[in-house]
Amino acid sequence: MTKIKQNRTFFDLFETNRSVLKVRFDVNSTVEATEVEIENKLEKNIDSNGLRNLEKLCINPNVSEFLNFYAKYNGFSLANPVLPENAQKTPLLLQLPCNQLMQFTELYLPKGKLAWTIDFNKTKILYRGKHRWLAFARIAEGPACLTIFLEGEHAGNVFLLNPQPHFNILKPIAKTFDDFLDRVAKDPAAFFKLTRAYVTIVGRDGQNFGYLPIEYVDSGGILFPEKGEKVSLEAIHSEDNRTTEGNEKNKWWRFWQN
Repeated sequence: MTKIKQNRTFFDLFETNRSVLKVRFDVNSTVEATEVEIENKLEKNIDSNGLRNLEKLCINPNVSEFLNFYAKYNGFSLANPVLPENAQKTPLLLQLPCNQLMQFTELYLPKGKLAWTIDFNKTKILYRGKHRWLAFARIAEGPACLTIFLEGEHAGNVFLLNPQPHFNILKPIAKTFDDFLDRVAKDPAAFFKLTRAYVTIVGRDGQNFGYLPIEYVDSGGILFPEKGEKVSLEAIHSEDNRTTEGNEKNKWWRFWQN
């Protein structure tokens, strides 16, 4: 029996290990959607040193929600495919641990490996100004990511950074960090669709195919067409256990300080 929870909170997403994403290669197709069983993980081990460094940056009160999150949690991953086996094991949304935020942001700074995602489109006017920002979450395999401004008129706003956007990404997707969490929780599949977070499934020919999420199910089994039955992830892990039982400061800081 599948279950779609109404009025879920962001933290409800981590209360089950049997969530399912329904995805389609062609969103306009009438063929039954492919079901992908996923895992969500909330990292609860606080990084005290990383948090102290982050506190030095998050002075503006509009960024307090972002800082408060890291005071309790050290990032999260959402929609990491587990089954079927030919789905690539990359979470569709990964919020970086506190001690990786600066290194991740550095990729998008001038002369960074991913600087082109900004410099070759209109977002240059937003990110190459005087106000500081952080890239804090990766969308699927990247280079798309989420950013938050630490100061200026957009302080606390969350933006999508994408080299090939399908909407105006000069406007924030959330006014505050908590608004961002609420938007994800309200409809994770819609958020993945908005950010173009695809589930990559490897075909029999070895080619990768991107499947777009269309529905998020809080709990349920995954359908194996060759068996014609649904099997829970918990049952599969239990079977695996039975079977195998008995076997053996940096450039980023300098940029902002200049």
